[in-house]
Amino acid sequence: MKWTKEKILEVKNLLEDGKKYVEISIIFGVTKKSISNLCNKYKLKPKYNFYKNYICLECGEIFEFLISQPRKFCSSNCSATYNNKGKKHTEKTKDKISKKLKIPQTKLEKIKREKSKPGYVPKKRKCIYCGEFKVLGKKKRICEDCRFNYYKCYRPECEFDFNIKEYLNLFDMKLVEKYGWYSPSNKGNNLNGVSKDHMYSVREGFINNIDCEIIKHPANCKLMIHNENNLKNSTCSITLDELLNRIKNWKF
Repeated sequence: MKWTKEKILEVKNLLEDGKKYVEISIIFGVTKKSISNLCNKYKLKPKYNFYKNYICLECGEIFEFLISQPRKFCSSNCSATYNNKGKKHTEKTKDKISKKLKIPQTKLEKIKREKSKPGYVPKKRKCIYCGEFKVLGKKKRICEDCRFNYYKCYRPECEFDFNIKEYLNLFDMKLVEKYGWYSPSNKGNNLNGVSKDHMYSVREGFINNIDCEIIKHPANCKLMIHNENNLKNSTCSITLDELLNRIKNWKF
């Protein structure tokens, strides 16, 4: 389907009405992935609420969390308190718990006092993904919006979904014959196997708003030993221009 300005505007209006990607895909007769890619390309954000209010079983506080990951407690402290009810500890164990909790509680009280002062303004730091200054959690470098859009939307859409058997002459299959495909310890336990690497990383694609179809194109794939792939992390082995040129000259 060719996305005209009118159709893109219609998608935007449907998102603002609270429609999900699946619902919009049915309206236009396309896949959910197509709608997701379109929204990523034109920075269209869904208004659908991915969060839900829950009531903590321990303290009774109402807290907000993902609908897909329902929670019973607002914090690990409440969870521990609730689950430890009725358990008896020795004096030695109580003493150890008291010593461990002493310093964190002091820090927490200090933070609460600072926040309760008139005119308190939380410090904002620059998100390494969107570049905007926002209130970030301790030791966090990514804002919650980017974290959700990256891990829940963009990254899953960028996973390679092509059948490598269709391109056997274009990949080094001898590496696979020697080491086999990577599989985690709970699914085959071949930790030294081969995995597919994004030469132009998913992280850079997200930061630069690159279409998912480009990032997951076979031309962006390289077979690597999984451990080496992990060491590479999110660095790129090719530039975006090189990737686009590889796609242009890709032999199907």
